[in-house]
Amino acid sequence: MLWSNFLLTMFGVFFLQFFLSEFMSINMIRPDFMTIFVLYTAIKFGRFYGVIAGFTLGLLTDLAGVSSYFGLSSLTYSFSGYLAGYLKNQYNRLIPLYFHLSWVSIILFQFLVYCFVRYQYLYETNLIQFTIKWVLTMGYTMGFILVLQLIFPFKIYSHAESS
Repeated sequence: MLWSNFLLTMFGVFFLQFFLSEFMSINMIRPDFMTIFVLYTAIKFGRFYGVIAGFTLGLLTDLAGVSSYFGLSSLTYSFSGYLAGYLKNQYNRLIPLYFHLSWVSIILFQFLVYCFVRYQYLYETNLIQFTIKWVLTMGYTMGFILVLQLIFPFKIYSHAESS
C-alpha cells in the first residue's frame, strides 16, 4: 500500500467527517465516518495500519476541537483499529457469523467507552438515558456500515474466497 494514497484517503475521510457530519446530525447525534474507515483499514491491511489510521484521525479530531476530551478519540480509534486488525484474513477461518459478530462487538465496545467517558454524568444520574444515547450513537454509525456492506462486503474487501 502506498503511504501517499493512505494519507490522502485518511485526510479525505477526516474532511468528510468534519464538514458532512454536522449536516447529517440528528438531535446532536452524528455518524462517525472515521470509525468506518478505521474498521475497513484494519480488516484490509492489519493492526499496524488500523492503529496508525485510528491514532492519526483521533489526533486530528482532538486538535480540530470537535472532541471535548483530548485523547479520547485517539484512544478509541486506535483500540478499534488494533482489535479489528485481528480480523485480517480471518473471513475463511471463522464462521461468517462469528466474523461479523466480532466487528460488531468491536464497534459496540468502542462506542461504549466513548459514551461512558463523554456522558459520564448521564451514566451516573440516569442509566436508561445513557443507554439510549449509547445505542443511538452507535446505531447511526452502524447504519452506514451496513449500507457500506452492501457495496463493499468484508468478504470481497478482504479478498476472501468462498468455501
